[in-house]
Amino acid sequence: MFEMDWSQLSCLMPIWVVLAAALVVVFLDLVISHKDRYVLSWIAFSGAVLGLLSTGQTLAVLSKQTIWFLNYSSKLHHSQSLPLILGGAFCVDGFGMLIWGIACLAGALSILCVPEQNEDAALSSGEYYGLTLLAVAGMMLLAVSHDWMTLLISLEIMSISTYILTGSNRENSRSNEAALKYLVLGAFSTAFMLMGMAFYYGATGNVSLSPSHVLQQMNGQEAFMFLGMGLIFVGAMFKVGASPFHFWIPDVYEGAPTPITGLMAVGVKAAAFAVVGRLTFETFGATDLRVNWIEIIRVLAVLTMAVGNILAMRQSNLKRMLAYSGIAHTGYLLLAFLVRPDHATDTAAMNEHLKAVVFYLLTYGVMTLGAFGVIGLMREDGKPLEEMENYTGLAKEHPGIAFCMAMFMLSLAGMPPMGGFFAKFLIFQGAIAEGESVAAVLGILTSVASLYYYLRVVVAMYMSPSNASSPAPTPGEPALAARCHYAWASSLLIYAAGVATLIIGLLPGLVSALLFY
Repeated sequence: MFEMDWSQLSCLMPIWVVLAAALVVVFLDLVISHKDRYVLSWIAFSGAVLGLLSTGQTLAVLSKQTIWFLNYSSKLHHSQSLPLILGGAFCVDGFGMLIWGIACLAGALSILCVPEQNEDAALSSGEYYGLTLLAVAGMMLLAVSHDWMTLLISLEIMSISTYILTGSNRENSRSNEAALKYLVLGAFSTAFMLMGMAFYYGATGNVSLSPSHVLQQMNGQEAFMFLGMGLIFVGAMFKVGASPFHFWIPDVYEGAPTPITGLMAVGVKAAAFAVVGRLTFETFGATDLRVNWIEIIRVLAVLTMAVGNILAMRQSNLKRMLAYSGIAHTGYLLLAFLVRPDHATDTAAMNEHLKAVVFYLLTYGVMTLGAFGVIGLMREDGKPLEEMENYTGLAKEHPGIAFCMAMFMLSLAGMPPMGGFFAKFLIFQGAIAEGESVAAVLGILTSVASLYYYLRVVVAMYMSPSNASSPAPTPGEPALAARCHYAWASSLLIYAAGVATLIIGLLPGLVSALLFY
């Protein structure tokens, strides 16, 4: 029995690695001198990288033993052992492990571009990096949670860490406001999900996400079942940032420290979509339940794409623009969950759509973290430069950084040969194959419209006069010159993300083969 338990716990080794790194940086911060605290960032970065490597090893070992995704019909159609461990509390399938990789990648890259901590900062270096790794561990736990108890605990581990990190710049009123708004937004989300879980338990008498008992054991409690399902979906839509549940997300993105904004935009979104995948294709994936929510998801997807892109066009602050852009990308991702009920092809269709989601999340994560890395470099007198005007003439001052930023913007817009083009192609192709042609066409049109605000950044960098040929700004106006303070770690992140964005676009088949072998 002990050996069996240890073998099951070893499946969660990547999470243990990240948690161990979090403990190390927190306790080491208490005993080392201030001048040696620079090593904490490298320990935290190493912990995230080791978590990523451990994820790759675990995926390679378990890929032949377990199925890629545990959907609602897996017990009937798969002879492989189901990837449930610790009494069904966790589901370590291929889908969950790939989300682990995205979470570790987001954590590592966000740690890489953290500026040096001030002595009077609200959080010391150890606390800051420890909370970052704790948030990553929460994302990883959330990706494989398979009952409501573990899901709720994982959600709170991730959420509480990001609340604190969002308000870590205590001298910045926007950071304080963002933390408070994020806390209220998270409280709404958790409240809806908890109430939904209560109705779900009342209808089924079970806390597992497994769907085997949902329809057979309701005993006339269908009303509670559907009410619980609706409340749970509302809570999940809060977490992914779908419209009309997106309010305050742009304020949170704008006020949070830039590295934490990148972590939330990529890691939190990936973990939240892992939960959406479990709910839609497993817990509520049966035909009798799917017909009740698929219409709602379709409406939310179209509304989210439209609202995100329209509001992004009005933004002059780059972080707010990327926040609304992220909302639009949430709408594109929701299209992948529109799989019509068909017992003959359900498993294959769900697997293909979820593979498209993972590919999209990885591509979106690389280019978004690269873009936030550029924003993190733009400073004047220690203050961040986030307005469009601040990027005027960047191509003349720092051509390499500007070229990478242009690639990120074009990739987010879905322009070939960047990685974002192929990621969107997979999503739209899957939607059309499922008969969702209208929603897919609307997604394509909104994606084309997004070129307007992405190209504004490119135009500012390449086609606007630099500061040398422009009059000095009057007091109170934003500076017209782009001031990019060199930091080799952030620059490494930006160039690596630029190369990865190009490779994903030029060799999508190779990347897919590596991810889904």
